[in-house]
Amino acid sequence: MIRHAELYIVPLTFKHPIVTAHSVLSTRRTIILRLETTDGLIGYGEGVAFETPWYTAETVRSTIDVSTLITNLLAGQSVSPHSFPALVRSIIGHPMAKAMWESACWEIEAARQQKTLKQLLDAGDTVDCGRTIGIGLLAQTLKSIEGALESGFDRIKLKAAPEELLYSLNEIRAVFPDAPLMIDLNGSGVEQPLSWFEQLDAHRLLMIEQPYPSTYWAASTDLQVRLETPICLDESITCRQDVETMTRLGAGRIVNIKPARVGGLTEALAIRETNVPYWVGGMYESAIGRYHTLLFASLSGAAYPADMAGTSAYFETDLLDTPLEVNGGQLIIPDDPRPDWAKIRRLAEETIQLK
Repeated sequence: MIRHAELYIVPLTFKHPIVTAHSVLSTRRTIILRLETTDGLIGYGEGVAFETPWYTAETVRSTIDVSTLITNLLAGQSVSPHSFPALVRSIIGHPMAKAMWESACWEIEAARQQKTLKQLLDAGDTVDCGRTIGIGLLAQTLKSIEGALESGFDRIKLKAAPEELLYSLNEIRAVFPDAPLMIDLNGSGVEQPLSWFEQLDAHRLLMIEQPYPSTYWAASTDLQVRLETPICLDESITCRQDVETMTRLGAGRIVNIKPARVGGLTEALAIRETNVPYWVGGMYESAIGRYHTLLFASLSGAAYPADMAGTSAYFETDLLDTPLEVNGGQLIIPDDPRPDWAKIRRLAEETIQLK
């Protein structure tokens, strides 16, 4: 049972602004949960919703509010990752808030079995990873792609608004004709005609990620019929049932599994069992949430490199006592890193006592 739960709201500054199809991010406010049980076990997780609902409907504020509800539902209950989904089933939606709590439950379960979480999951030691690059000034974009290829990354994801994309791809392919490229539209292609998408086939992309908003299943189906390039769904996939819907409709051929976006590791494992080609995405989270995601990404079955890099590539400072580092295009997974609680408490702009 829970003895104490608290949230730390921690602002993290990006070394370089992150460009998406919808916004430019300079600072990332993240939520760190510290959960302590009555028998002295400690678990932790990260809430990775953004401050505004540009990616999904969840936000930092909604995560805080839902955490109060979860605290009440867990009162007097034994905490485990296996019972947690059923205990919070009365809360509709809010998968990223639930994932934060489930991560803490997994950490507690590992401690209860006197194992590390890495041992409990039988996770690997490395993860092949790709690099995400926001298309900005063309010269800088070309330099970033060159650096990623030289560093051994096996997949490069490009993010840009649609109106910039075709011209940029033409220039990029002229310099890097065989680079393993994909694009991520974050649902921003809704105003583009089918003929615009058909031009993308010529660029031999690995995939087009989330061309339409998350609920545009029919449009995604119509588009996939017209394209040779596979569609990968991201925001559309919130659970295993969504993957089954995608397959039945032919709305895509690949899924991006983000444990935080689907409600936690339990649901991510269920999606993995569908045998639909997948890869594992990140959420510009701190190393705390990234480590949990990496453990899942290291399991066998992923069809493409994970969408992650060492967090030192993103933030001025980080929150684990052990860095997550890339070597030759692979992320090295430490055995048992711990949150740096002294740093977290020092950086937190707000601390919320839930129990």
